[in-house]
Amino acid sequence: MRRSQKIALLAFCIVAFGAGMIFLNFWLSRSEDTPEIAGFVYPQPRPVSPFKLVNHNGSSFDLDALKGKWSFVYFGYTYCPDVCPTTLVELSRVQQLLKQAGVDADNQYFLVSVDPNRDTPKRLEDYVVFFNKKFVGVTGTEEVLKKFTHEVGVVYDFPDGKSGDNYTVSHSSTIALFDPDTHLHAIFTSPHRAEEIADGFRKIHERWRKSASSR
Repeated sequence: MRRSQKIALLAFCIVAFGAGMIFLNFWLSRSEDTPEIAGFVYPQPRPVSPFKLVNHNGSSFDLDALKGKWSFVYFGYTYCPDVCPTTLVELSRVQQLLKQAGVDADNQYFLVSVDPNRDTPKRLEDYVVFFNKKFVGVTGTEEVLKKFTHEVGVVYDFPDGKSGDNYTVSHSSTIALFDPDTHLHAIFTSPHRAEEIADGFRKIHERWRKSASSR
């Protein structure tokens, strides 16, 4: 096995281990009334620390940007050859299914790039709107991205370094769902299927609506 293959395999193992630990932590703490989805719902939605990134329109992507809306946040990069475009196609179908069901008015959808070296705001804009005009690309400094992704449970790595324009990024394929209180509410895990995600969100949305009406 060549050195580059060994590095890629190690990066994959790191990503898989990180995803496994997230799922184990959830499973040990889940409650009986937690909706079953294609992923997991946190029994107690988790707050995240303040952060400041930038979206492709030049506006801040921070906790205020998440406030008052349900936010689907996918972590990937525009040079990704397979899993990212496939996931964004499915996420676009999620948006369409939820719109048909009448539960998309207060939703927003983001691609947070884990490759800020190449993914400029302009490139992100051209990329995400190809899949869905409601999608918004996000980038920022490596320092802020690492802290934010760590809190959400996303793992990524550059197995061959970041020299040139053709390097790859190993990353967990995670769609994080933030609720209108800006808390991390659920995680949709791969393989991503639009119908399953839309069904899971409807369960979460209905549970949230009932909870909010009883406050």
